[in-house]
Amino acid sequence: MVIIMSKIVVCNQKMFLSYDEAEKISNELLKYNDENLIICPSALNMDLYSKYNIGAQDCYYEDSGSFTGEISPYHLALKGVKYVIVGHSERRCYDDDKTINKKILAAQKNKLIPILCIGESKYDRDLNRTAEVLKRQLTIGLKNVKDEIYIAYEPAWLIGKNKSLSINEIEDTCTYIRKLLKGLRISNYKLLYGGSVTDLTIENIISNKLDGYLVGKTCCDVDKLLKIIKCTKM
Repeated sequence: MVIIMSKIVVCNQKMFLSYDEAEKISNELLKYNDENLIICPSALNMDLYSKYNIGAQDCYYEDSGSFTGEISPYHLALKGVKYVIVGHSERRCYDDDKTINKKILAAQKNKLIPILCIGESKYDRDLNRTAEVLKRQLTIGLKNVKDEIYIAYEPAWLIGKNKSLSINEIEDTCTYIRKLLKGLRISNYKLLYGGSVTDLTIENIISNKLDGYLVGKTCCDVDKLLKIIKCTKM
């Protein structure tokens, strides 16, 4: 019998929840809270999750300054935030790999653990350029990175869908990512999978080759999220 270790579950609530809705989820989820559960609420809802491991959904690469609308990694750290998502596919239209690298370094300078999202578009996948895209994203994104980091592989074209990659596709890609990380001399990392991680797909993508999962919209439904958490603890 294969024993699956308890996995990390990162919940990216995006911009789905009002304050009242986020408060309800925080209260309902509290009895299931543990160190492997990371909640990434909107900036307006962060105070509701003070008893959890909190992650931000993005940050800027400067600690302070005239940067209207941005969020300082220094201020996030002061607020008790421990993690920050960087390079999510929904943000990559604004940031190139060099900018993402600057955000990672700024986060680590402030003792935040970055969760770097990488992944190919449908266009790149159709052209068999997944390996090339992942290599570029990691090589540039992780330049001069020395401290702990999480890597989340999320095929951009699957986000928001009700199907994920097959377990074989996920594991093959993760093996390739680990090979790239070894070549970049990155050893202090956790490897996650995102891209349509839902209550309907989770049972088919549990793997010993993954350290955890990045969950999107589904994490805003407590019953569905609890099913995911239960599957990761089998």
